[in-house]
Amino acid sequence: MVYLVIILIFSFLGMGALFHPGLFTAHDITHQVVRLYYYSQAVNDGQLPPYWTNQLANGFGYPLFLFSYHLPWLIGVPLLKLGFSIPNAIKTLFFLSYFFSGITMYFFVNNLLKNKLSALLSSIIYLWLPYHFLIILVGASMGISFIFVFLPLIFLGIHQIGKKSKLGETILALGISGVILSHIMHAVFLLPSILFFLIWELTIIRQKFQFLKNTIFGLILGILISSFYLVPATYYKQFTRAQQEGGFYELYKRNFINFGQLIYAKWGYGPIINNAKNGESSFQLGFGQWIATITLIVLIVLRKIKKIDRTLSLFLLGAFVFNIFLMLDFSKFVWDTIIKLVVVDYPFRLLLPATFIASVCAGIILVNIRGNLRILVFIFFTLVAIYTNRNHINANQYTNLSISSYLDLETEKTTNTFHEYLPLRTNPKLLDKPWNEILGNNLSASNLRQTTNLLYFDLEVFKETTVSIGQFYFPGQTLYLDNKITNFDVDKEGRITLVIPTGNHSLAIKYQETPLIRFSKYLTLASIVWLFMKKVRF
Repeated sequence: MVYLVIILIFSFLGMGALFHPGLFTAHDITHQVVRLYYYSQAVNDGQLPPYWTNQLANGFGYPLFLFSYHLPWLIGVPLLKLGFSIPNAIKTLFFLSYFFSGITMYFFVNNLLKNKLSALLSSIIYLWLPYHFLIILVGASMGISFIFVFLPLIFLGIHQIGKKSKLGETILALGISGVILSHIMHAVFLLPSILFFLIWELTIIRQKFQFLKNTIFGLILGILISSFYLVPATYYKQFTRAQQEGGFYELYKRNFINFGQLIYAKWGYGPIINNAKNGESSFQLGFGQWIATITLIVLIVLRKIKKIDRTLSLFLLGAFVFNIFLMLDFSKFVWDTIIKLVVVDYPFRLLLPATFIASVCAGIILVNIRGNLRILVFIFFTLVAIYTNRNHINANQYTNLSISSYLDLETEKTTNTFHEYLPLRTNPKLLDKPWNEILGNNLSASNLRQTTNLLYFDLEVFKETTVSIGQFYFPGQTLYLDNKITNFDVDKEGRITLVIPTGNHSLAIKYQETPLIRFSKYLTLASIVWLFMKKVRF
């Protein structure tokens, strides 16, 4: 309990900037405000979880939450129900992700090394590393901040399976589903490190087939838990502009970093300009992390590391070096192949698993030191982490803007830089036009009502006419004319269009869950029920 309190104290020290009045400025902070706002609105409109939001894309509608992460907002909405403002809820979410990343790291390293002081050291320098502060206080990358929580859980689950613990599969499943629901693209960046650790586990256990079987089961269970998001996102992506070649697929080419940036780079709050090498963002690995990895190598060479820890260290250092390699230009040929299989954006995202591994290395060093020297080494690493990051724990500026100010920002039409999830047939130029424009002079509209999943209005049609409605088509939308389901077409700009006869009519377009979405939600529910029943049997 004492160690958890210490982690909490270091969390407060590291994230003190979150307790300042107002919302801090950061690269993606406006995205987070808008996303939480619409997520909560969609829940209030009966979408649980949300998938489609009518008000985005300048009111033409946008399938944001079919493809964007859910987990932070599933925690954030209850905070709003408890009376938190959106800015305070966002700051609370960042703090929770930070604190619990220290907790999960502690439990993993303690389980791995059987030493609480070593676990505490790994936890502290995992919290106090430049990339952690970059993600939260500079980037305001909500989904990625939660990846810090779930990466240690994946390693802990694998290790528990290797120890034949009944909880191993459950922990692994929670870690996998947490990564998928927080920032699915990070699964690609975490995979090399996970595979290195998995191979190490295979080298030290006898029942390899049983271990692999249980690990695969935990992986499948994690996928099933996140099915409500993963299945629709995978299938419906083909109906979006993300499938088209464009700038989104070329990002990785401009975002390799130099080795020197990993050692030291001036701290800044500006964005990446043309590529990761000339922006203001600092991609330091962390002095504590460098000292830990280099010291561990020296101790291995000098044979000062116990045999069981030596093999673990070699595999972890192998993963560390591989992550470093993949962040540099030399690895471009590898990414040229990867991009053919899965979309990736920024190779420097491998900083997260690299810093995670380096933090574990510090724990390995400490557990192999005896006597009073262990306390001195603990103090040394802690002071290095605090001192070298003392200028990284501050936010740039604070604001007190109204929520409507964020919603009206030009950059928040979709909350995606490339508007990549616009329906495939849409004309992006419509984002600059009035959404409620109805083509045709033979009608008038009244009693307009719009929610996140419903567009309703009354029409008086003077002459039978073809109407293009200010709503992009996407699978799941149903059109009701005079309360009856009616077939419709899609015009050349991606809008729903139909022929309306003369007279007075009511027209409604409602986004409803497709059979695939309902099936995926059943998969999630069934897997959670099974997990709960399995836990009860324990």
